[in-house]
Amino acid sequence: MSTNNAMMPGPQGKTPRQYEVEKGHKTESYIVAIMGNKVPPPVKFVKDGQPPMQTVPGDPSNIVLLPKDPAPAEIPLPRYEPLPKREQPPTKYEPTSRPDPPARYEPPPTKYEPTTRATEPLPGYGPRKEQPPTRYEPTVTTTQPIKQPLPRVDETYPKNEPLPKDELLPKHEPSLPGEEPKESFGLTLAEVEKYKNDPFWRTLRWVLFILFWLLWILMFIAAILIVALSPGCAVKIAPSWWQSAIAYHIWTPSFQDSDGDGLGDFNGAIDRLENIRRLGVQAVWASPLLLSDNFSDAIRDHRAVDSKLGVNTDVDTFIEAAHNKGLKVVMSMPIAVTSNEHDWFIRSSRASLPENANYSGYYHWRRSGAFPFMSEFKNTTIYYMHYDSKPNWPILNWQNNALRNDMFDIFSYWIDKGIDGFQLSGIEYLARISNGTAPNWPAIFDVLRDIKNHIETYANQSEVAKDKKIILYAYRDNAKENDKRQLASSGLDSIVNYELGMIGRGNQICYSNEDSVAGCVHELLSDILSFHKDNEEVIPMWEFGNPFLSRLASRVQSSKQAEILTMIQLLLPGTNSIYYGEEIGMRDLSNNSMTLPQRGAMQWDDSRNAGFSSATSPKVDVDPDFKEVNWARQYGQSRSQLKMFQKLAKMRQRDKTLAFGSTHIGTLIDGGFTLTRYPDGQNSTVGNVLVGAVNLGTSAVSLPLHEIPMLEGKNLGKGEVVTATSNAEAYYPRQPIDLSGGILTLPAEQGITVKFAE
Repeated sequence: MSTNNAMMPGPQGKTPRQYEVEKGHKTESYIVAIMGNKVPPPVKFVKDGQPPMQTVPGDPSNIVLLPKDPAPAEIPLPRYEPLPKREQPPTKYEPTSRPDPPARYEPPPTKYEPTTRATEPLPGYGPRKEQPPTRYEPTVTTTQPIKQPLPRVDETYPKNEPLPKDELLPKHEPSLPGEEPKESFGLTLAEVEKYKNDPFWRTLRWVLFILFWLLWILMFIAAILIVALSPGCAVKIAPSWWQSAIAYHIWTPSFQDSDGDGLGDFNGAIDRLENIRRLGVQAVWASPLLLSDNFSDAIRDHRAVDSKLGVNTDVDTFIEAAHNKGLKVVMSMPIAVTSNEHDWFIRSSRASLPENANYSGYYHWRRSGAFPFMSEFKNTTIYYMHYDSKPNWPILNWQNNALRNDMFDIFSYWIDKGIDGFQLSGIEYLARISNGTAPNWPAIFDVLRDIKNHIETYANQSEVAKDKKIILYAYRDNAKENDKRQLASSGLDSIVNYELGMIGRGNQICYSNEDSVAGCVHELLSDILSFHKDNEEVIPMWEFGNPFLSRLASRVQSSKQAEILTMIQLLLPGTNSIYYGEEIGMRDLSNNSMTLPQRGAMQWDDSRNAGFSSATSPKVDVDPDFKEVNWARQYGQSRSQLKMFQKLAKMRQRDKTLAFGSTHIGTLIDGGFTLTRYPDGQNSTVGNVLVGAVNLGTSAVSLPLHEIPMLEGKNLGKGEVVTATSNAEAYYPRQPIDLSGGILTLPAEQGITVKFAE
């Protein structure tokens, strides 16, 4: 080996290491032994029968690496004869005849297991002993070229450098002596060609190929048929905001006075919107609003606010403030009659003048007529049609196109103001027979359809009401079931169930002559709920009171029973209208009051005039019981009628069962019954079963629960109390209640609502 190729020194003071130098794709190994900073003792190599080899200390060229010789011929190991002792460094050095391979320089080391190979013995050396074929043990040898080296792929060829083409294919290693040759797997090329061209296998391949695609096509067709023929899931219809809403009906003159004149106004109503929002209602229904005769349907101007209640900008502010609190605004809109002081009626009565000619057909004029539906106009031979026994309320002629267009413009005006719905007042007077004594219902249905079409069309075009659902609803006194169906099909979104407003102690209104409140309520609810179950297109609207009815607590002559009926109302499906004050159990004023009994001042607190007005002598009377019955007192109590109302009202907003669920009314037992709301499995997801159990009787009653759908035949276990009337002291919200016996016992004049989780 040339002396120009200097040896690669190992680290000073370390044990010997092996360094590899690549030369012409051949690997040569060198060992450098340097111990500390001193030269280790030279080693003499002695051949058999020859004198020792002279070495120069520290000259690494005298130390060479013998390649491993796995040949069976024995090669004697060289004998080591140490030179005279020298001072050794602190590190103990014990050379072995066959040192272990030193660690590689480049980490990490790769395990290397070379195959066995044979080398010729060097001249002058005897045969070496047979070595294990798998162990790599470098030996000391001369520096003659190594024949047939076995390069390591990962060492000879650096990473990311392609191998020669002839080395890319794996090579079979020869079997070791005494080892049987390994069997190869797979078919040879000749065998593959044989099966490829064989007629049997060719036919089989085609058969399998065709079967595969036939099966795939059949499965595809089957999937289509399954999807097409399987019964579809019921479409979950999201209800409009009004279908389960609670509308809080205020009588504006009696709700809140803001300027101290003794009369309520819209600025006062704005101040109380936060109280309304806290109740959990979704809409405010304000009436009256328009300029009229003594707050009646006799409208003087359909675009003007009654000056006693404020100005138009006050209503604009009221609507905006309500919307900011998440409340909808509904207004009463008399559409059948006006005041005889209305500009339209004055012009129509003077239609002989050219400037008034277009108004001649705005009202019904006749050459003859009779009271109470016709009256003579100012001692002339001309008669006009009017409301029953009210000559100052002339009836509009909706068959006149000019009048119809003007009324459509009025609806558009208030829609642009932000109104979310209209209560259409006096629909039975939209069309009358010729003498005015009876309604012409086919013509009325046509008018309602036209109003509905105009409102929907205009709402879609208006920037203010874009995509807004404007609701229309109305009263229909003494309406039969067929009348309600026809009204719903003509465009009304809901028809108020007037029947509940007739409930009162001693009222003979029920078919079974039931004069008790419990029996009458149970009978009416059973009939109305059955009707709505069979006519789902008719959305129910429930109310126990309004500005024209005696208050509920006064009609049933019991504040406890009035609270129970309010709880029942909030559990009913559909829309609810709550007359102001009924959430706290207000009663009618005394008979000697100058104010209509059901329109007394709202009782806000126990301050002067119940917090309604700061006037010394309000124009609206206040009931003397306002010290005990007022909004602030009940809101501050943990158990009150207001708290019960608030709990159920807010629950209606989030509980799907109350929004979508079916309704079941239980058997009447001694003045008590159950009213249950449960998921119907169609428009409702799996949810809660809510049972309202009430006792309107004078003694305790036990009510069965197993007759309730969704609970029949089940082990009821425990339920949870949602809310209870203020006098039900044995129950409180979220109270677990054991109903495993299937019986719920209630004391007299109490009610609770229980929830069963499905």
